[in-house]
Amino acid sequence: SVGFRFQRSQVQILSGVLYFMRILFTIFILSISILLAFPPLKDAEIDSFITARYSGDTATVNETIASGFIYEHTPYVGLGISAYYVDGSLLITDVVDDSIQTFLSIGDRIHEHNGSKVDKKGLSDRGALGEIQKLIVTKAGDSIFSELAVPLQLYQYKQDSASFVQSILKYSESWYDFDITIKEKVMKKNKVFVHYLWEGSKYESGETYYFSAMEILYLTKKRSLVERIEGLWSEKQFRDQFK
Repeated sequence: SVGFRFQRSQVQILSGVLYFMRILFTIFILSISILLAFPPLKDAEIDSFITARYSGDTATVNETIASGFIYEHTPYVGLGISAYYVDGSLLITDVVDDSIQTFLSIGDRIHEHNGSKVDKKGLSDRGALGEIQKLIVTKAGDSIFSELAVPLQLYQYKQDSASFVQSILKYSESWYDFDITIKEKVMKKNKVFVHYLWEGSKYESGETYYFSAMEILYLTKKRSLVERIEGLWSEKQFRDQFK
């Protein structure tokens, strides 16, 4: 009787060990499957991702960026607003940073800029950091003209994945054709430094536009997806500070 109980106990222990080993094996197989499903990004895939951003290839972009993706645009010196010409003035539709709301808010209208009436060309707010811009404005819902002295500041606009994908689609629709030349690319651990030259035209045989950009792509720990892009200063934006 005692020997029988001892044998059954051994069987129970063996069954438990085998069950535990099956669980470990399943976890191992799942881990391998995940790694195979998301292998580290290769050099050519980085190039394809950059091209996809400008061609409006949202499928490739969505497959390459991680959840929680953030695009930190290149810092720039300006007024920190978006404005469109409507009924003889520039209507402010967006502000990049809350700090500018001390001076300007969404719905305000700009009528003059540095002594000249505004037009469809929009604002030319190029200049050095801290340079004063003189504006004649009417606040939202008001008809009283006010004169403001607003200093140019350094701003950096940030986008999440949804906004980023939507913006690249709109951007691609604005150009007839384009070409990208990768000037330099350095991959180190989970960071990729990229310097590239973009050139394109809005119409067939139309004028060619250029810009040079430098960015840092931050990859996930497994280097399989892009979780953040940090824009750096470009030659164009440096030159734009000078009138």
